[in-house]
Amino acid sequence: MPNYKLIVPILLASFLVSSLAVPIFAATYNPGVTVSEYVKYGNFVGSGQSVEAFSDYDWLKLQITNVSGSEITLFSTGQFKNGTSIPGNGTHAVWDISAGTQNGVPSTQGPIIAANLNQGDSIPPNTYYINQTNTAEFLGVSRSVNVLYVLVSTPDYNTSTSYVYDRASGMLLESTSQTITQAQPTPVVSSYAYSIIETNIFGSPIPTPTPTPSPTVPEFSPWIILPLMVAAVVMSIYLLKKKPAAKTLSQK
Repeated sequence: MPNYKLIVPILLASFLVSSLAVPIFAATYNPGVTVSEYVKYGNFVGSGQSVEAFSDYDWLKLQITNVSGSEITLFSTGQFKNGTSIPGNGTHAVWDISAGTQNGVPSTQGPIIAANLNQGDSIPPNTYYINQTNTAEFLGVSRSVNVLYVLVSTPDYNTSTSYVYDRASGMLLESTSQTITQAQPTPVVSSYAYSIIETNIFGSPIPTPTPTPSPTVPEFSPWIILPLMVAAVVMSIYLLKKKPAAKTLSQK
């Protein structure tokens, strides 16, 4: 039986624990989003215990309804592929990107972080730090992104998870995870993935306009031009013959 109640917490806050990382340089934690902006996730795939229900998800939308200082309120809506609402549909969550909390409770990872962080910057509450800052393409647009890798190894399981955040806005764009649990007779593998399918934070690329062809002078065959020239000469001779002769002064 799929554990649907486990899915939304996985989407909104990681259940993994990573080693403490202290940044070398202090970062500034400011929001990069405004009210009414949103991201919509799709491409849900889940395989294995507790995460197989991911494949039943159709979409999940997070919309910014309030920004106050470092606190950002996200309104969550979504539905399964069968059209029914997902758990947590129609709820609000307040994320403090400076304190690293969700509704006042410390959260080690969420769907939004501070804007314009760089490689090596800590993500409050200082559990994670940005592993890479590079460029990637989403929805046909090239974006500067911050990538977070989380690796957890225990005697019972090994988990690797990646989160890709839009650098300018701080919104999560993509997440993938794989867990290998030690079991007999063989280890058990579970994985999930989802990514952004729509947003109004960054637009689609402007299509390159189709060049308008320059007007060209029509080309005529010499077999058309030659008869026209002969006709013009004949007409000129005919008109000269028809023209009355000019009277001389003696004829006046």
